[in-house]
Amino acid sequence: MHQSTSSGSVDLPALSAAERLFIWGFRAKARSGGAVPTAADVQEVYDHFRVGDAVLSLESIIEIFACTAHTAIEVHCPTCPRMSDSERGILQAIAAAQQDRIDIVRERFESWLPPVGADWALAPVRGFATIFRMAGLIMPDRQVRSFDHDRTMAMKSWLVGSPTLH
Repeated sequence: MHQSTSSGSVDLPALSAAERLFIWGFRAKARSGGAVPTAADVQEVYDHFRVGDAVLSLESIIEIFACTAHTAIEVHCPTCPRMSDSERGILQAIAAAQQDRIDIVRERFESWLPPVGADWALAPVRGFATIFRMAGLIMPDRQVRSFDHDRTMAMKSWLVGSPTLH
């Protein structure tokens, strides 16, 4: 039914346009406060691809992570060509949401969020995925290797210069 494409260690240049757009926007919004790209830049780029309404869902997803995560996610800077395991997992969740595979979305998000946080994230994730899908920005279903949770830090310990952000 749902074929998965094994991606191994796929990084940003090898991703589809939809995947790169999501990762860039997610990174930019998660690292808000940086000089470039600004919130206006993200909105402008998403508007260009006719998915401007997805920015609100993206902000909601990030806010849920910021408020409820029990485990930090590793987020690279918007221009980094490498992807973290966390970014791969979130990308897989968005792709699964485009296919209405909510069990995969919940499983991925429960890697970082308590069950109630994963539940809260479902609506904005589904909204984001739907907006992208309706604009023709379809994300392939890629396999993600398991996470090394011992390398991540608790959300409360995120500091400027944290090794989870670079």
